[in-house]
Amino acid sequence: MNRSFVVLRLIRCSFVLGLVVAASLVADGNGTEIKLNAQLIWATNDPKPNDSKCHEVDAVLREKLGRIFKWKNYFEVKEESFGVKPGEAKHVRMSKACELELRVVDDFTLEVKLFGEGKLTKTVRQSIQALRQGELSVLAGDSKDRFGDAWFVVLSIPKK
Repeated sequence: MNRSFVVLRLIRCSFVLGLVVAASLVADGNGTEIKLNAQLIWATNDPKPNDSKCHEVDAVLREKLGRIFKWKNYFEVKEESFGVKPGEAKHVRMSKACELELRVVDDFTLEVKLFGEGKLTKTVRQSIQALRQGELSVLAGDSKDRFGDAWFVVLSIPKK
């Protein structure tokens, strides 16, 4: 056997091995469940009612919301932690009037559909990488029950 034949064969084997490794990495990325946290937030300038089961959001979230929005108080009404697998639509009920449908579109994109009182109100696409880097996805709307108040659904990836 001549030396160039052996070198050519090693290169071919290395190339095939590289393809196999790359394919397995892509398969792992496509099959990985994404862990998410969703918070239903009530924003108001009023103090918390005495009979309310909600509680103030943590200081970090309060600061992030306060940089953009105008309200004095942000109360967490409900929090849910869950996973979303690629190829599946995950439904999460945040309240009797608020529901989410989440779907991993590809390795880079999360699609979020927000339903209010059973009607689709908003569809957004969020960068999964941005969420992994600590950014939040915030969907918001005015409160129908209280003039001047608002609600938020805040999505994040829990810190490990």
